Amino acid sequence: MDTLSRNIGEIILTNDIVFEIENIKLKYQNHRIYFESNFKIDNARAVIDECYISSNTLKCIVIAGDSFNIQAQNTLLKVLEEPPLNIKFILIAKSKNSILPTILSRMIIVNRKTAIEREDFDLDLKNINLALIRDYIKDLNYLSKEDTRAKIEDLLFSVKKLNIRLNSVELDCFSNAISQAESGGNAKYIFLVLLLMILENKRRNNNFGRNL
Repeated sequence: MDTLSRNIGEIILTNDIVFEIENIKLKYQNHRIYFESNFKIDNARAVIDECYISSNTLKCIVIAGDSFNIQAQNTLLKVLEEPPLNIKFILIAKSKNSILPTILSRMIIVNRKTAIEREDFDLDLKNINLALIRDYIKDLNYLSKEDTRAKIEDLLFSVKKLNIRLNSVELDCFSNAISQAESGGNAKYIFLVLLLMILENKRRNNNFGRNL
């Protein structure tokens, strides 16, 4: 590979994807941004189409997401390993675990993550019932996109802290909740769905004690 004409890609690990994207926009005049909450194969194909559009100057292509579909990553593997002329890839993720080892081994990893102190969710999950859910939703004030997402993450933190075992459908429910939050979804509806799901988990397992 001609290292003078081709650029080794970077993986930036961060708590704040938007902040990193804005920095890249300032650093690289010629840039293309592909940012999806769940980066899928159609997004990967769009990236590949873009990277083969010739450019006389360095073009930075940003691939960013909260999660990355495995098929999408496999689709990108070859082009990330051997980028076309004047193309630099920067992949932005919140977790190293969301990236395939084959991609991690081919790119420079820049860790900009900072430790985040999580708070327990402000509802007693051990004693959760319909009445508590109703009162919680009724008293839930307006939340911004950022606050809604943070509260979803606090809920997931508390679920894990209590060793409540979530199946794949329930985990997907949390992923969907984050996507809805980032799209400006109604916080009351988002938490109603999540809390009812946790209540059903409790009923299915009789009590959380069996999961401890």
